[in-house]
Amino acid sequence: MHHYLFYSKALARISHKKGDRAGSGASLGNLGLAYYSLGDFHKAIDYHQQDLNIAQEISDRSGSANALGNLGLAYDSLGEFHKAIDYHQQDLKIAQEIGDRSGSAIAWFNLGGALEKVKQKSEAVDAYGNARQIYQPMGLDADVQDCDEAIERVSQGFWGWLSGILAIIVFLLLVV
Repeated sequence: MHHYLFYSKALARISHKKGDRAGSGASLGNLGLAYYSLGDFHKAIDYHQQDLNIAQEISDRSGSANALGNLGLAYDSLGEFHKAIDYHQQDLKIAQEIGDRSGSAIAWFNLGGALEKVKQKSEAVDAYGNARQIYQPMGLDADVQDCDEAIERVSQGFWGWLSGILAIIVFLLLVV
């Protein structure tokens, strides 16, 4: 991984010196991914934010969506779920506007994960369901299965809660 970081940093410097803004942004995004994989989420956020700034400067909507999604994942890993939700929603909006179905599905799925963590279960199920509806016609069976498992996991929590409430009501009716 350290070689990867070295080469990515070198690429970012070369792209910057050549005035290649798109190359610089891509290199910074790759550095963000590398630091994310190392668990250094604060550094990942710094690089993804730089990537986003460049993508926005050069009007690279796809690059902006990617950077926003990566920022959402990094904030999610830090436990800052509301920030993650905001970034995933921005990612989703751009992906939909540019017709990026795969990007939309990924954004929906990631949004579902963040919503699940803040106990917005109904919204999380809807997000996972939306991701599933996009993945299925694309033939991405493993992603469809991930969506199904997420929906089942979130739904079990809801139905477990509901069955607990019903049990209390039945108990109270029998006792009274």
